[in-house]
Amino acid sequence: MKPSRDQGQEAPRSMLYIGASATLAAVILVFTLFLLIRGFQWRAALADLRAEPGIEILSIERSGFFKKRLLGLKDPLAPSPETFLRKHNIGPRSFELILTEYHSLNTPYEIQRKESDEASVEKLKESLIEAVAAYTEKMQKQREEDLEKITQMLFDTKFPEEMKSVDIEWRDGRWMVAGELFEPVHSGFVEAAPAALLEGEIDFSELTNLTETRTASLGEQISTTNLLTTDLDGEFTHVDQVIRLLADYDEVCEISRIPAPRLRLEIVSPDERQEDLRIASLWKELTVDGEIDPKRFEETLMILPESSEEGTPETDRDLLAFLKILSEDE
Repeated sequence: MKPSRDQGQEAPRSMLYIGASATLAAVILVFTLFLLIRGFQWRAALADLRAEPGIEILSIERSGFFKKRLLGLKDPLAPSPETFLRKHNIGPRSFELILTEYHSLNTPYEIQRKESDEASVEKLKESLIEAVAAYTEKMQKQREEDLEKITQMLFDTKFPEEMKSVDIEWRDGRWMVAGELFEPVHSGFVEAAPAALLEGEIDFSELTNLTETRTASLGEQISTTNLLTTDLDGEFTHVDQVIRLLADYDEVCEISRIPAPRLRLEIVSPDERQEDLRIASLWKELTVDGEIDPKRFEETLMILPESSEEGTPETDRDLLAFLKILSEDE
């Protein structure tokens, strides 16, 4: 007897049904095993938490299918509950902790707190005298800070232009003034500043007199530069530089309200009777091309160079020329 067409179609369907049923049973089995293992993990973790003296788990709520919310109390000195959960492979996404801080009783943490409190009392006794001294020092410091603010305001009001480049502060028991000023403002400020103080002495050692420092620096550069130095083309190398330095020097004099200095061209020559066309050319570059007023020059000074031990001039046959800035006494 041959099987019918319906019976032939039912065989594959039966196999499909059996396969699906087996797969579903396997999934259910795996899921059941997972829940059992997870349950064992949670029970072990909760047992450790409840065994910890400083942690009290009061209730457990579900916060999702696989997530739990733990509510309870925790002593500040107790270890973190997350440590126990991670120990049993329970990750942070599987739980939510809501623990209120409390001080546990009859636990090692209570003893630890008592010892800490006793140490704090001893420390408080030892620091009592220090606190009084610190308070006195603080009051003194506050007074000095207030005095410094008031003094700064007084100086800003009385010397508005000077205080743009000057600062005053209370340091090491005296008023220290630091900054930069040109004359005659520098002298006027130094003379008038002590009268503006409410109390204390004033120290101007850090206040720079720009007129003195700038003229000294520029004068040194001008007077030590040999004007007869030439380049490969025979042109004077340093004349333009010295003219610019002299212009800066004159600017300092103008700011400081002092007359421009008198000048002298000093020639160092092995022979005082020697005449050289370079000197005439140099004079032209200084006065005509460089626009330095010839009336500012005193008579050119000819200097013989010092001789060496052998008696020969140190400069041999070379001429040297220097532009000297004369003081009021010269």
